[in-house]
Amino acid sequence: MAKKTPYFEHESLQDKDTIISYLKAITQGFKKGAIKFSDEDENFVLTPQPFANLKIKATQSKKGQTLNIKINWSSDQDEDADDTPLFIDPKHPKKSNRSK
Repeated sequence: MAKKTPYFEHESLQDKDTIISYLKAITQGFKKGAIKFSDEDENFVLTPQPFANLKIKATQSKKGQTLNIKINWSSDQDEDADDTPLFIDPKHPKKSNRSK
């Protein structure tokens, strides 16, 4: 019988400040070398490696906006992967002219 690959999955509606705290916790986990995920049902720990592949996809439509961040690594990660620089710039939203 094939062994099931362990994984953790969680989906919920959260406010901006809570999402920021989760992103900070992930950042701290990368710095410390372990990221623990848990909810009422599960506990799961990842151990980031020195190098990882980063994929960011941002989309915008009439229905909404989406930001997908995917980070993956393995113990035998190829350090010669594409190292194209990425720039992420926090911006203030443009003010609408509708308030005139």
